[in-house]
Amino acid sequence: MNTISTVLTEMKEVFTKVNDKEYRQLIDLFKKDIRFFFTGEGRSGLIAKVIAMRLMHSGKTVFVIGETTTPAITERDALIVLSGSGKTANTLNVLESASKVGAQIFMITTNTEVLAQYNGLYIPAATKYRLPNEPETIQPLGNQFDQAAHLILDAAIIDSLDSLQTNDILKNKHSNLE
Repeated sequence: MNTISTVLTEMKEVFTKVNDKEYRQLIDLFKKDIRFFFTGEGRSGLIAKVIAMRLMHSGKTVFVIGETTTPAITERDALIVLSGSGKTANTLNVLESASKVGAQIFMITTNTEVLAQYNGLYIPAATKYRLPNEPETIQPLGNQFDQAAHLILDAAIIDSLDSLQTNDILKNKHSNLE
């Protein structure tokens, strides 16, 4: 139980440092009636898929980059990018391609230099690189960033829902082919 307690304490510290204005921008983005595209590599990519699925449950049109049924992104769409480091090569290539067509980009990262170029949300969490500005953690690799991104993005979706979107309504959008 000591490890669980430590992880919870660490995560609470990360959450209390999330910028409210950036968080509110994410909520406002999720409220829009547009198509959403998600991308990320490794575990960040898995979190991107989790959040894409959750946003789809809320009634949005959602795609995951790299899936065979993902259409072309346009200037009317939003690209949500998860990258702890903000410098993963494939992720940067996707960002560049989406920028060229004028898609709205929202970056979730620990990299403030990338956020200077793109709209997004800074998560003050540790990555596998353990840079000097990252918090201390007992968690290995990028666990802290991945967990924080999952919970923060999930909370933003909850905050973007209107009061008519009850659990039963969301459940009706859940896969029934399981």
